Amino acid sequence: MKNTIKGATLVLFMLSVVFSAEAQKIKQKSSTVIKLITTKQYNEPYDLVYKSMMSLMHSQQYMIEVTDYDTGLILVKKNIHEKKKSYYRTGQILVDQLNEGLTEVKLSMYIGASKTNPNGMIKRVESMSQDPEFYNKWFNDLYLEIQRRKALR
Repeated sequence: MKNTIKGATLVLFMLSVVFSAEAQKIKQKSSTVIKLITTKQYNEPYDLVYKSMMSLMHSQQYMIEVTDYDTGLILVKKNIHEKKKSYYRTGQILVDQLNEGLTEVKLSMYIGASKTNPNGMIKRVESMSQDPEFYNKWFNDLYLEIQRRKALR
């Protein structure tokens, strides 16, 4: 009976280690995978894509904190308040002209919260969103904004 319990305990321990390792793999994607899900190319001129991204961020109620047209950098932030929960989302966008008709967009979105420890010190905790569907939605919304702006020309 003791051997059976020891064997079962060992099996449960080994399974928990395996599942824990698998959970870590799911949580932490490789830099190559992150690049694939956070980068999209558009067969459109730089100016149109850059201005469309600015317009999209504005319509999504993000505060545009920093922009640099020459480098394509856009930094945004949005405070979100829901019932008893409050958090924020920040974004780093890089719009890059690859050639005259091809523009690449790199989008990194972070979700964060400010937590106060017992000593009264405020600590910001942020993590990067790694959900492919989240980025697909953003890139689809950007595509629609590009098409909207093209129709207005």
